Amino acid sequence: MEILAMIDVHKIVGKLHVLRGLSFSLGSGGFVLIRGRSGSGKTTLCRISALLERPSSGSVVFMGEDPFSKHGMWKLRLGCIGYIPQFHELVSSLTIGENIELPLRLLGIPKETRRRVVSEISRRLGIDRILDRFPGEVSGGESQRAAIARALAKEPLLLVADEPFSHLDEYSEELVRELFKEHIESGGAILMTTTELGKSYGEKRSLCIYEGRLKECGGLRPKR
Repeated sequence: MEILAMIDVHKIVGKLHVLRGLSFSLGSGGFVLIRGRSGSGKTTLCRISALLERPSSGSVVFMGEDPFSKHGMWKLRLGCIGYIPQFHELVSSLTIGENIELPLRLLGIPKETRRRVVSEISRRLGIDRILDRFPGEVSGGESQRAAIARALAKEPLLLVADEPFSHLDEYSEELVRELFKEHIESGGAILMTTTELGKSYGEKRSLCIYEGRLKECGGLRPKR
């Protein structure tokens, strides 16, 4: 089942042509990894894939439909897409536990179920002891794991992860990798970006982005 497809997508911001004719698709159980250096367009690609930004031209197809033409698109995004931003973007006025729980509350999940889900995923990510702390009281790595927990807690159809391992130590990365693997095995899909060119993350397809264009990584090595 095809979940996401981009067809000749362009994104122009002011005078900057950020994305230049991107096309790819991602199906159930798929894992597409986008490799590229900083400034190559990875975050813009992630935000459009997560339905947070519209493309300037081209088509985005989510579950066979144009999501940007639908009313209540935020409900589609909330219910079906988990987004892990590069810099966690936690709500500073909420505790770590409340941040993880937030999308479940918005979805109307019962309180007892929310608590069970938050407890389980925070335990697996090693942040169960900081649930009552605020984002400003924890480390960058802990904040990043909280953002990952927040995205995965609702079991999204599509997980969009923008450099999710950039603030994690090796042990924490392994914890996240295992959760990503389970997400794919359960039929979910992952679109992930990284600046690493040679490291494998268990992806099923690897693409490289350079100056807003996508190519198979075998034929392109972005400059450092």
